[in-house]
Amino acid sequence: MTEGMNPSQPRESLGRRRFLRLPVSLPLVGQVAQRSGGQIRGTVRNVCSGGMMVELPVEVEPGNAMRSVLHTKQGPMQVEGRVVWTAPSGNRILHGVAFPEPKGHLFAMDLFLRENRSRPA
Repeated sequence: MTEGMNPSQPRESLGRRRFLRLPVSLPLVGQVAQRSGGQIRGTVRNVCSGGMMVELPVEVEPGNAMRSVLHTKQGPMQVEGRVVWTAPSGNRILHGVAFPEPKGHLFAMDLFLRENRSRPA
């Protein structure tokens, strides 16, 4: 099976994508070496083994390396990536961030399940 594929999802539905993307809503604090101004706060909107889509209040030019801390229910998680595309979305800007190497095929699924699991009453 191709990494990132869900066995119940036909290959055609992934289109050009190599990895299955899963929706999340995680606070993020990022830093870009080539950008002055310190930390950038935003939200991760989806994640996969190969990267994530991040919503930020400012544009980070494609090609810039970005170090980020995702604030998960399990605690902070550090990830690194490179911005590969941007697109305006209202008063925010969407950014595609690719990881230097794909994470394990369960990375996105584990993160998705942990973040969407209800806490015990």
